[in-house]
Amino acid sequence: MKTKITAIIFFFLLTAFNSMNEMHLRTENNFRLGNEVLISRFQSMLVNKKIGLITNKSGVTQDGKLFLDALIKEFNVTKIFSPEHGLRGDDNESDFTDPVTGIPVVSLYGSKKKPDNADLENTDVLVYDIQDVGARFYTFINTMFYCIESAVENNKEVIVCDRPLIPYGRYTDGFMLDEEVSSFVGLLNIPIAYGMTCGELANFINGEYFQSKCKLNIAMMENYSHGTDYGSLNLPWIKPSPNIYYPSSAVSYLGTCLFEGTNFSEGRGTERPFEYVGAPYCDGDILANEMNNLNLKGVSFESITFTPTVITSPSNPPKYVGELCKGVFINVTDKNLFEPVKTGIALLVTLNKLFPGFEIKKNNFIDKLAGTSDLRTMIVSGNSFEEITDSYKDNLKIFGFKRDNYILYK
Repeated sequence: MKTKITAIIFFFLLTAFNSMNEMHLRTENNFRLGNEVLISRFQSMLVNKKIGLITNKSGVTQDGKLFLDALIKEFNVTKIFSPEHGLRGDDNESDFTDPVTGIPVVSLYGSKKKPDNADLENTDVLVYDIQDVGARFYTFINTMFYCIESAVENNKEVIVCDRPLIPYGRYTDGFMLDEEVSSFVGLLNIPIAYGMTCGELANFINGEYFQSKCKLNIAMMENYSHGTDYGSLNLPWIKPSPNIYYPSSAVSYLGTCLFEGTNFSEGRGTERPFEYVGAPYCDGDILANEMNNLNLKGVSFESITFTPTVITSPSNPPKYVGELCKGVFINVTDKNLFEPVKTGIALLVTLNKLFPGFEIKKNNFIDKLAGTSDLRTMIVSGNSFEEITDSYKDNLKIFGFKRDNYILYK
C-alpha cells in the first residue's frame, strides 16, 4: 500500500511531511543527508533513548566526519553494529569494543548476519546509516533487512538515515530473485539494479516482508530527487567497500560484479576495479570492437592491458595476480543512459562466444549473483544478450509497479 504523506506547512519556515513511517523536511537550502536532517531537526526521536547504530566508515556527514562521532556528542549510543568489511573498513568480523569510542561493536558478517535478542539488550532504537550502491548483491542492504526483521521480533524502533543513489536513480534492471538461489548476495526479491534509496528500500522491506509491522522512520534527504546526479552533490568520497574506488566503479559494478562467478577478472588489484576487466586469454582489441559494435547506450569500450596486484582486503582476492591481462575499460559516457546490467550480460555473452578460455565457475556462484540459473544456462546455450534481457522484461515491469508504492522522491 502506497505510503500516505500528510503535509504540515509552517508559514515563512519549513515544509515538513510526516507519517507513521516517514520523516521529511524540505527547505530552500542546499542538499542535506538524512543523518544531518535527523540530528538537526528530529532530535526528539533520539533524546533519552539507547541507540544501536548500524554503520561503517561510509556513514559520514557532508563534511566527511563520521556520523557516529556526531551522534555520540549529543545522544546515548550504547551499541554499534557493523556490516561486511567492518566498522572502519578493516574486515574485522569479530565482536569487540571500539577503542576510539569505547562502545561495544557487534559484527553482522561472518558467522552472524542478524542481531539476536541479547544483542539488542540495552537498545531502544536502531539507527541505520550506510552508503550502498543500489545493487541487490551488495550485502549492506541484506544487513538492513535482518536488522529490520530483528527489530520486528524484539519490538524495537528503526530509523534509516537516507543517502543518495550513486547510479542513475531511475534505473532498474536485471533478473528478479529465484528463491532457490537465495543467499547473502541475493536475499531480496528485487532486480539487480532496483532504483531505490536505502530509505525507500527499507519501506519496501517493511511493507513487502513484514506487513509494515516495523516501527520504521525514514530520515529523508533534503533537496533530492531520483534525477539528482550523485556527482553534483559534491559529497566526500568514502569507499563504501574496499574495491569501490570511485563513484564510477559503483556504477559499472552493477554489471561487472557478475564476473565474480567466472574466470574473467573484474579488475580487482587494478586502479579501477569493475571498470577495468580482462584475462590472460582475452584479446582486448577484439573484445572492444565487438562490444562497440553493439552500440550500447552511454558507454564505449577501450582496449587495455593490466597486471593485477595483491590487495589488502582478504575477501574476493584478485584473479591473475602478476599476470598480464588483456581486456577493456568500460568508459561510461552518459550515466543517465548507461545500462550496466545489460552491459555486463553483453560482455558475458561476447566472452563466451569469442574466447575458448572463458569459463563460468563450476560452483555456479554466478547464479547467486544473477539471482537465477537462467542467465548461466542461456549463456551456455548460446542465446544473444537481447534474448536474455528480453526474458526478464515482464517481471521487471511488475516490480516497477510495486516499487512505485515506496518511492519517497520524485
